[in-house]
Amino acid sequence: MKARNKVLIFLFALVYFFGCSVQGVKYDQSSYLDVSPAEARRKIEKDRNVLILDVRTVEEFSEEHIKGAINIPVQEMAKRLDELKKYKNYDIIVYCRSGSRSKRASEILVKNGFKHVYNLSGGIIEWKKYFEVEK
Repeated sequence: MKARNKVLIFLFALVYFFGCSVQGVKYDQSSYLDVSPAEARRKIEKDRNVLILDVRTVEEFSEEHIKGAINIPVQEMAKRLDELKKYKNYDIIVYCRSGSRSKRASEILVKNGFKHVYNLSGGIIEWKKYFEVEK
């Protein structure tokens, strides 16, 4: 009986200690998330507060892009962050041709305080396998 009580007290102390140690910790998304074209599409259709950000060149954007996207080439991101401030509380879906430039752009956004950043895996190449684009 005494051994059982000691075990119960020990377990209670463990739960109490670890339970208290995690209280007050806030989740802080310090990185972007990768999303598939299907996940991105659901997010776009579900929520009006979604920004679709194409980080390819102006020429690439003019050839084809996801409907509703705005274009800020990744090379210009750091200089044009002020244009995106009004979208800080939006979900931002970032894409490029294949997913490489959009990863860099997503990192820039996160480093500048944007918390809801989603990188479209496979870029517009992957998107076009499932959905249409504007030309």
